[in-house]
Amino acid sequence: MPCRKEGTLPSETIRITKDQRDALYEQVRTHLAALGDIWIALEGQRDYATAERLAIEFGEDFRLMADLGWNPEDSRERVALTMPRHDLMEVVRRLRDEARGALSSPEERRSREKCEREVAEFEATAVACDSILAALAADGEGEIHAHRA
Repeated sequence: MPCRKEGTLPSETIRITKDQRDALYEQVRTHLAALGDIWIALEGQRDYATAERLAIEFGEDFRLMADLGWNPEDSRERVALTMPRHDLMEVVRRLRDEARGALSSPEERRSREKCEREVAEFEATAVACDSILAALAADGEGEIHAHRA
């Protein structure tokens, strides 16, 4: 990410709802829990391509968290995302695919049957990501609202 001049604010790419923010926040937190995987790939497995991919993904996560906020209890009704459009589309696609993967994998489904809350979170993430991607594809001007795909 290029350096910003002191005192300048990043321009807004899109605004999301509180529910969408909360869904993205939980998915990013889930992904960040695997931060140690970079070390495993880099030092343990000497899998430099995987380490590089993970570093890019975690960098995107950290950048998105700057907009979402680090506190799980966020009172904003609308949240401005300021990542460049292309970068935002990439991270939202990845988060959506991770959420869908957790919902569709037989192993994950079995392990999640006991936790309906986690299934609901993955579903909310997939819906939020679809809404954001649709808004970005349609130029992303203004605010967007959650919709069921």
